[in-house]
Amino acid sequence: MSVTHIYDRQAWNALPRPEAEAILQQLIQTQFPEFTIQRFETFEKFGQHTFTAVLDQAGTEFVFVPGDTVVLGLDSWNMAPENRGKMAAMFDNNVGEMDDYIRERLSPVRTATISPMIVERSYRATGYFPVALTDERLTSDEYFEKTYAEVKASPREHWNYTVNDSFRLVKDGDNIQAWLYKGTSREELTQEIQDAGFRLPTEDEWEYLCGGGSRTLYPWGDAMDYNKNYRYFKREDNDEENYLESPNQFGLVIAHNPYHCEVMMDSEWFLKGGDGGCNLCGGGGLDLGYLSVGTYFRDPGIFDEYMNYDEEITGDYTFVRRIKRIP
Repeated sequence: MSVTHIYDRQAWNALPRPEAEAILQQLIQTQFPEFTIQRFETFEKFGQHTFTAVLDQAGTEFVFVPGDTVVLGLDSWNMAPENRGKMAAMFDNNVGEMDDYIRERLSPVRTATISPMIVERSYRATGYFPVALTDERLTSDEYFEKTYAEVKASPREHWNYTVNDSFRLVKDGDNIQAWLYKGTSREELTQEIQDAGFRLPTEDEWEYLCGGGSRTLYPWGDAMDYNKNYRYFKREDNDEENYLESPNQFGLVIAHNPYHCEVMMDSEWFLKGGDGGCNLCGGGGLDLGYLSVGTYFRDPGIFDEYMNYDEEITGDYTFVRRIKRIP
């Protein structure tokens, strides 16, 4: 079996665990010595599973993701009647108009071959960089002193407090870390990632990392589950964690949040994973409000001139996930 074929998902998942561990140890030692293996783990979600290695690079977790040839994009779906009815109500029960609205916001059906990768497990904020609480650029801000006092006095153990793309205070127990904001263009951001030895996923790669080739609106199916907890629709009688923020079948935490988008490289559709909360803020409810977290969703609003993403793509709503392709 060739090395390339070993890294294909079907062949990879068929390997005995000791053999897979040995292959990953050899891969990291010879091709990615800047990473260290923390542990081996099998991740299962949405009817898929992957045995992989959880890696560390400068305090950040990554995972190995096998490659595959998969069908991406969507042109049909089987939404449950209850969900379909709730969403159709937003279109005055014009089902045809609703279906056109959804279809126009899905990437086209195509077959793509995805290379195996080393992938950052979670998404990271853009535009913010850490500074000392005594940094003059921070203390000179008229809102800093009051904000800091409020965050410090708060009984919350964990709190992320942002002031208008100016600065951010992150509280973790008794520790408070300050971050300043600096706007960055799309070209500058992707170049910074490349200069650090990484790249960002393409749209094809991101859809694979998100859904693993699933043929449904969402990675888990064609409708939202009203019994699950979501960030903005939490059931008071359900203490389960946020359904969308737990690791998926590759061990990745995708930006499944109507307000959050992940930045792509080398793709016309350069943001995936959200619509900035447009439908949710517009009163779209659970089904329409969360349409943007679907695997194949495309937000046409990213091309609007007033969004000006070419000049400043960083901020509170855009995130990055670094990858390294395996040759």
